[in-house]
Amino acid sequence: MSDTTTHLQLPEAQLERIERDGDDLTLHFSKVFLVQEMEGAFEDSLWTQAVNITISNCEIDGELPACPCELSGGDFIDNIYTYRNHVTLPISWRGDVGCRLGMTGSGESFTVSGDGIRSEQTGNPTYLKHVKK
Repeated sequence: MSDTTTHLQLPEAQLERIERDGDDLTLHFSKVFLVQEMEGAFEDSLWTQAVNITISNCEIDGELPACPCELSGGDFIDNIYTYRNHVTLPISWRGDVGCRLGMTGSGESFTVSGDGIRSEQTGNPTYLKHVKK
C-alpha cells in the first residue's frame, strides 16, 4: 500500500471571497490546483477543487484584495516553518501561524496571522491530468 500526499498550489488559485466572523477570517477559494503524489508512482496527478482556509484570532497586515482575484503565489507559515507557493493538505495548525498572499498582475500582497489555521476541502475534486515527477 502506498502513501498519498496532496499539495495545494498557490499560484493561479482563485480567491472568490474573504469572510470575517469576529476575530476569524476565512479565505474562500473557488479553485485551487492540487497535486496528488503517490509514493512509488512514476507520475503525480493534478486536480482542482474548492478550498476554504480559516485563520483564528487573526491580524491583517496590508489591504485585503477586491475579490474575485487570482493569486500569484505566497507563503503559509506554521510556527518556524514557511511553505513557499504550496502546502500539504489538510491544514490544522496551532501557534504562530498564517499566510502571505500575492495577487496576480498588481504586485500587491497581504498577510494574515493568527493562532490557528485550518483547511476545508469542499465539493468534489476534478481530475485534470497526470504529470511527470
